[in-house]
This record gives sequence, structure tokens and C-alpha cells, in this order.
Amino acid sequence: MVHDLSGRGQDALAAAWAVLREWLQADLQGQEVFELLVNEPDRGVRALAARLERTGIPGFTAEVSGGMLGKLVQIASAEAVHVHQDRGHPPGHPSRPAELPPDIAAFTGRVSELEQLTEFVGTAEASSSTPIIVVDGPPGVGKSALTIHFAHMISDRYPDGQLYVNLQGSTPGLAPLNPIDVLGRFLRALGMDGKEIPVDTGEAATRFRSLASGRKMLIMLDNAASAVQARQLIPAGTGCAVLITSREVLATLDGVAHLHLSVLSAPEAVTLLGKFAGEKRVTADPEATSTLARQCGLLPLALRIAGARLAARPSWSLQALAGRLMDERARLNELQLGDLAVRASFEISYEALSAVYGPAEVSCARTFRLLGLLEGPDVSVDVVAALTGGTPGATDEALERLVDAQLLESPSPGRYQMHDLLRLFAREHAFRDDAQDDRRLALHRTFEFFLARARGASARLQPTDPRRTVQKADDEPWFATRTLALDWLEAERPNVVAAAQQAAAAPDQFGAIATQIADALFWFCHLRAYPRDLDMLGRLALSTAQRLGDREGEGQSLHNLCIANLRLRRFEEAVRHGTRGLEVRRAIGDRYGEGRTLDALGRIHYMMGRFDEAVEYGEKSLAIARQIEDRYSESAVLCNLVPAYQAMQRYPEAITCGQESLTIRTELGDRYGEGRMRMSLGVAYQASGRLDEAILCFEESLAVFRDIGDRYDEGRSLFQLAVAHGIGGRHTEAIEFCECSITVRRETADRYGEGESLHQLGHLLRNIGDEDAARIRLGQALVIFEELGVPNAEDVRTLLHM
Repeated sequence: MVHDLSGRGQDALAAAWAVLREWLQADLQGQEVFELLVNEPDRGVRALAARLERTGIPGFTAEVSGGMLGKLVQIASAEAVHVHQDRGHPPGHPSRPAELPPDIAAFTGRVSELEQLTEFVGTAEASSSTPIIVVDGPPGVGKSALTIHFAHMISDRYPDGQLYVNLQGSTPGLAPLNPIDVLGRFLRALGMDGKEIPVDTGEAATRFRSLASGRKMLIMLDNAASAVQARQLIPAGTGCAVLITSREVLATLDGVAHLHLSVLSAPEAVTLLGKFAGEKRVTADPEATSTLARQCGLLPLALRIAGARLAARPSWSLQALAGRLMDERARLNELQLGDLAVRASFEISYEALSAVYGPAEVSCARTFRLLGLLEGPDVSVDVVAALTGGTPGATDEALERLVDAQLLESPSPGRYQMHDLLRLFAREHAFRDDAQDDRRLALHRTFEFFLARARGASARLQPTDPRRTVQKADDEPWFATRTLALDWLEAERPNVVAAAQQAAAAPDQFGAIATQIADALFWFCHLRAYPRDLDMLGRLALSTAQRLGDREGEGQSLHNLCIANLRLRRFEEAVRHGTRGLEVRRAIGDRYGEGRTLDALGRIHYMMGRFDEAVEYGEKSLAIARQIEDRYSESAVLCNLVPAYQAMQRYPEAITCGQESLTIRTELGDRYGEGRMRMSLGVAYQASGRLDEAILCFEESLAVFRDIGDRYDEGRSLFQLAVAHGIGGRHTEAIEFCECSITVRRETADRYGEGESLHQLGHLLRNIGDEDAARIRLGQALVIFEELGVPNAEDVRTLLHM
């Protein structure tokens, strides 16, 4: 092999190899390294490289030793393979190579992936073609482990032997193997005398294909760096099978089946931890085990390291290691043991990304680093363009390059995800390689992007709402239709929420943006029934506004918390936030805000059965709305007064308020308010005995809510139709509407509403004589009402005991 190597210092390299070979054979530690090279090539290569780096080469300067390190390791690795082959097969005689590394003792799960690989092989063999399978995936995901395990599963189908080579496409400190060196190994393994092996790659590849022809062999090319490296190593005969692992997709190889490998499932991750740390330790503390698996990102390499660390520390609890991994800044430091390290595995892909210093590569590496700064679960091209300050076209190209390098995943066109541990790795490089001002500006651009889009979408959802942060006058109308606005908010909600949380964590820099983003999401979270997001964002905005001394923001946040707790049926807490908000708004002279909070308090008192207080708050709110000539607020208050008057059996006043509110809502073009008003008016008609008019109002409100995408109120309208048809004796229609309302309320996580609809369905089923089904539904309603701690539970218990 030495004479095939070119470059300066060839004589020194040959001399160094002679010294090193003698060391490998004479020294006990050297023999151990050589055995590792034979039996576990990956570990052997790392052990040899580490040994050489520590000791250098006897008789050579450190400069010469370091310069030839990579080539010497390649020579040693190749020599080990040859010695291994010569032990059983003298040169010149046909051989049956058996070069697969040992099967993976701790292999776990991957049932569906193994089934898919088996199917790939069966399909190819049925069509008399060579099975060529590429298993690709991100660093540390277990590509080699899966493929080696599968190779052992099917090895008996290839009686003429197995060839294996680690192509070093992802080996720290080593360059990828040259195809000519690999072909030399293969030809020796197949019985060719070393003196006869061609030095030309094309000729060697031809010889390899000739020797492989007519044989049934399994060939595994582990850690391929590229399609170019692997292409010459694939035989042409139909009796062989080829398994390739790579961090690249290798899409340019012909006739290849591709399997993309992702992280383990949560149960598989727990099982793998148990195989290293001990099953008893894992089962003894399932909560800590689950936490540890999540901290490892379900990544097999990280789980293997964590499990091995625990195995080496039998006195440690899993909680102790989970505690050490809690700090994200130190997590990658903790996930290393001996020659295994998550960071080192990631570094290879990042260095390959940065190896060529053209404009596109620099942009790609910078995009990767800045993505590590974001907290959201995924990103779109537009978001990343805002983050980097680049054009959508250049950003799309950079993101696709990162997907090809397995540093990002693309679960759907135009959307991208980064593994949690890769995010930490990217963030480390951002803090090391990018200036603080550049990082801050990147985040500021992203937060401003989310704020502008959320405002624009909220303005499209509720154009008549004069809330202070819905949309500034100079904001661009980002969304042409309500549907587009809803679609964007649904897709980006987790990311916008994460942006608000991240901005709030740095109040001195981004605090104002955090409160504005939280407020801009109000209408969407209200319409689509995300009350817990409303609650979380309200608390986040409140604490941020208080730190900044933003009294207006404090009053708005308290109002939002009041509404959120109303939706969550936490009435006392809602009253507390509303009362505090009222004090703040009165203190700063915010008459509009004062009126809106009075209206919210009226709604809460109505829900608590305090109808006199509800009317009192509502009438005060109505007076302010008329005084400041706020038609929107006037119509909203009139709408909320309808059920309060109705509960007090003041039906004429309830219907008058409803009709006045509906007129204003129609004038303003407020579709959401129109839908709510028609539903409230329907309840008033129903209570006063005008059932046909009530049903018509409920049907009209249902049509409005479905048109505007308000799922929460859709469930309420369906429920009201069920009640109305039940009163009219139309039980079939009532049951159908009730079942539809249960479905919608479950989908929108409206637990109280679900219980309310189940209660009504139980009542309807009992009316038609289906006692068994009625008791099942009533029992389900009781569970929900007891969980929520609401008085409805007692009514259901009474029905169940009848």
C-alpha cells in the first residue's frame, strides 16, 4: 500500500510505516490496537489515531508525525484487513470472506425499518436485479448499527461471503478512503495476489466486477462520503446485495432503494438505555428515564453514551445524570465518554459543510449556526430569510443544502426541523463564530417578522377590533383572505408562541416585542380554542410589562388573562385578574380598556350565576362605549347582556339588546360578532317560547362560525341546536347535533363544553328509552365535571340515580 501513496515525504512515510508496523506487532498495547483494527475497525481507527497523536512516531519530529498521521492510519487499517484475510485464505486461492463486524449486542427496536429493508431485498431479488440499499440519516442516529444487524440477518442468503469496509466518510480526523484502496482490499479478499492488483481505479473496478460476477455475496459500504466514492465499489452481477450507509442521501446512485433513518421512538429509547445502564435501574425510576431519553433527543449515540456513563457509575441514579443534562449549555459536554462523543459526531458534518469557502458554503454554514438560536419546533423559508437577512431564493438553497447534509430534516415542502442536540451544537458555533450584535439582530429580525405577520393575520380575523396592537397603520396587509390568515397562524402558532417566550426571556432587548406578540395572538387563540396558550401568553406578557413599567401593556395583559381564565372555567382567578386590570386601566385613564374589562367581568359573573352583578357590570360598560362612541364595544356589551337579562327572565330587554347588537355588528361587517349575536339572540327567543325563531338563529350562527373558522363557537352552536330540537320533540335531529357538538368540542379541547354536550346527549337518549347508552354518556359527563370541579356534577349524579 505504501508505494501507491503519492505526495511529499514518501520516503519518510515508508520509513514511518516500517517503524509503526513493528510497534504494532511488538508492543502489547499495539497488538490490542491491531486486533481492534481487525475486529472493530471504527474503534481501532480511533484508538490508533489517538495513540499516534499522543506519542508521535519514534525517530520522527512532531511536525513530520502529525503531517502523516491520516495516511498512516489508513495504511494500518488496510493492513489489518489483509492480515485478517490471510489468516484463513492464502493469497492466490479463492476465498469466502466474512468481514462483517460483530452483530450489535445492544441493538434495539427498528422493527418497521428492518421489515422495509427485507422488503427492498425481496423486491430486487424477485425482479432479478441487485439489491442496492442506502440507509441515510443524521449523525448518531444508528445507521451502521441497523445495517450491520440487518446484514447478519440476511447473511445466510449470500453463501459466497461478505465484504465490509468503513469508507471513513464520518470518521473524526480521517479523510474518506480512496476507492482504489478499497478495491485493493476487496480484490485481496477475493483471492487475488497483491502483486496483480491494478493501480488504476477503473481497471481495479473492472477486476472486482469480474470476480464478483456469478457469486452470491453481501457487500457493506459503511459511512460513504459521497456517491462518487461508492459508485466504483458496486458489483454488476445479480447475485450480490449491497448495503450502504451515509450521512448523504446519495440520490445520484442508479437503481438504489433509500431508507431514511430517524431517531428512536420513546419506548425504544428507554429500552436502549436499559441495555447499557441496566434494566432494573431504568424500570425503578420511569420518570427520570423518560426525562433522560428526551434530553438525549432519542438519538441512539447519545443514549448509548448516557447508558454507558451510568453503567460505569453504579452508585449514580438516573435522576442524577438527568440533573447534569438539565443545563443545555453543558449537555454536549456531558454526552461524551471515551472515544464516543455526540459533539465530535456532529462536528464532522459541520466541517464538511464549511470545508469549501465559497459564498454559498459560507451562507449555508451561517444559516445553520443562526438556526440554533431559535426555540420553535420548525421553520419556514420566510422565517429563516428574516433570521439571516437573506433573500427567499438564497435561503431556500441554503436550507436544502443543510437537508442534504443531514443537519436539518424537511418533514414537508418548505418546512424544516432541527434535532434538539444539533440545535445546541449549532448554538455553540453561533456564539463562537458570530458576533453578539449579529446574533441579536438576527433574533430581532425574526421576532419582528412574527409580530408583523401575527398582527396582519389578526387584523384579517377581526378587522373591526380596535385593540391597540392588532395592526399598526403602516403594517403591510400580509394576508389576502381570512383563510390564508388562519392557515398561517395554525402552522406557525407553536413557533410564534416560542418566539414570544424567547423574547420575554431577554426583556431588556426584546421585552416590548414579547408583549406585542402575545397580544397579537389573542384573537386566534380565542377563536381556535387555545385557552392554555391565552393563559400562558397573558402571564408572560404581564410579567414582562411589569418589568418594563408598561402600564398600558399591564392592563391589556390582565384583561387577556381574565378572558383566558374565563375560557378555562377558573372564575375566581378570572375575577381577580379582571379586577386588577380594571384598577390599572382606570389609573392610566384608559376609558376604552376600562369598558372592555367591565364587560369581561360581567360575562364572568354571569357564568358564576351572579346575574345582578353581571347586569351591573354590563350596563356600566355599555355607558362607556356609548360615551366614547365605540360602536364595536357597544355591540359586544349588548350581546353579553342578552343572557344576563334572560337569566333574570327579563325577556323583552334581552331580545331588544340582541336585535340592537345584531344591527351594529352587521353595519360594521363583524362576522364573528354577528355569529355570537345570532346565537345569543336564539337563546333569548328559545327562553321566551319562540322556538322556530331560535332554531333559525342557531342555524345562522353555525353557518357564520363555520365560514370564519371559529371552531369553539361552532361547538356551542351545535349544542344549542341539539337543545332546541330536543325541546321541540325532534329527538333524532337533536341527537345528531349533540354528537357533532361532542366531536367539535373534543377537537378544540373544550372540556366543559364536551361535558355539557355529553350531559345533554345522556338526557336525550334517556328520553327515547335507550337507558344503557344514556348512562354511559352521563358517566362520561360526570368524570369531566368532577375533574373540573363545577356544580354540573351534582345534576348528573341526580340523573344517574334516577
